[in-house]
Amino acid sequence: MILRWLWPVFAFLYPFVVLPWLPTHPAVALAKHGFVLLFVLLGAFLEMLAHPHTHLGHLLALPRRLREQPPLALLLALAGAMALAALLSPERAVALTGSVADYTDGLGWGLLMLAVALLVYLRTREDPGTARRLALGLALGGGLLALLALLEVRTGRPLFYPLASPGDLPVVTFPQKGHLAGYFVLTAGVALGLRSPGLLFLGAMGVGLAYNRAGLLALALLGILALFRAPRWGLRAVLVLALGVGVGMGAVRLAAMGAEGGGAVRKVADPGSLFTRLYYWKAALGGIADRPLFGFGGGVFEHRWASYLSWQDLEAFIRAEFAGPGASLVEVGRAPGGDPVFLLRNPDGSLRVLRVYSFRAHNQFLEVGLKWGLVGLALYLGLLYWGLKGLSQLSPAATGLLAVHLFFLFWFAIPEGEGAIWALWGAGLAGGLRGQELPKAMGAGEAA
Repeated sequence: MILRWLWPVFAFLYPFVVLPWLPTHPAVALAKHGFVLLFVLLGAFLEMLAHPHTHLGHLLALPRRLREQPPLALLLALAGAMALAALLSPERAVALTGSVADYTDGLGWGLLMLAVALLVYLRTREDPGTARRLALGLALGGGLLALLALLEVRTGRPLFYPLASPGDLPVVTFPQKGHLAGYFVLTAGVALGLRSPGLLFLGAMGVGLAYNRAGLLALALLGILALFRAPRWGLRAVLVLALGVGVGMGAVRLAAMGAEGGGAVRKVADPGSLFTRLYYWKAALGGIADRPLFGFGGGVFEHRWASYLSWQDLEAFIRAEFAGPGASLVEVGRAPGGDPVFLLRNPDGSLRVLRVYSFRAHNQFLEVGLKWGLVGLALYLGLLYWGLKGLSQLSPAATGLLAVHLFFLFWFAIPEGEGAIWALWGAGLAGGLRGQELPKAMGAGEAA
């Protein structure tokens, strides 16, 4: 009974796991580490109890299992690629433990994510109903998150991050509204597969509350997919998506009109951040070209990205993204193992120092290539291929993975959502084998 609901509970609770007395992103990342580790250990222990006849000798059958179950082989191969990337990294300590700014992307975290996917994969192979229960838990958690986001917008007060201004809202337990929008895209994708208009509406409303262009694009493509694969449900889904986005945007506008002194509403058509993405991508591509096989390891490229832009591009990027118009670049400081520091001259002639930390490529696939190299990226894409095999039936895992990876064309995964994504991915990998004549991953007296 506990195994039946373990991973659905994990998916539901995941976005709300924080340290209430430490409202910072690094503290949230640490809380996620502890939460995931707890469930991985508990899940592994319960699987052992569920299969008392399994013993180490069954590992001899592992090569045969890997041939029969490609997703299992890909998960283990990606774990190996992660380990090699960390061991070969120019900053091994950072690659092993994670970014010095917020503890993200380390080898330990990456292996925890793969462990979640592996355990969910094994459980779903044993009990196929796990996939739908997990998807429902994730969508319910995302729906509750959307209601909390609406509450933040209506009251103008953050629920967790005390320093967030009304213009930054909603954020709830996420560091900014852009990343929060990604979780709502995931919620909407899963709800589409569940055929749940109510949860689909809440996910779309969340994207509208965040006023996020990448989220709107993902929802639009999701609606088109639904129209092609299941026209009657697809038409209904498109209407629900449009209504949800409209309600979310309307709530933001009403809140801005009611704010003292007026309020600013972000223009969805504003192309500014799209153009700055080009600088992120150019630096990332330069980094991948420099270390193509196994990358830099997690958390390392954020110290080195400035070396992969020309002086003109670097100045234009700093001016557009951080410093504002009129600022000029005077000097760049690149301390070994530290974030780049920029000396800038303001339009009035005064000088200022700017430190940029936690640089990310703003494209999940480029991020994977930077962390784990092209080898890791190929394995990641292989896992995504197997996870999306249920798209023809609009399975919740497949539609959720598709939606969030459409969003990830312009964003990237962070600990606030990664655990839920990899849990869903594990269920999707098991679903990708459905209908094939394969033995269960684990059974009495057998081991995967």
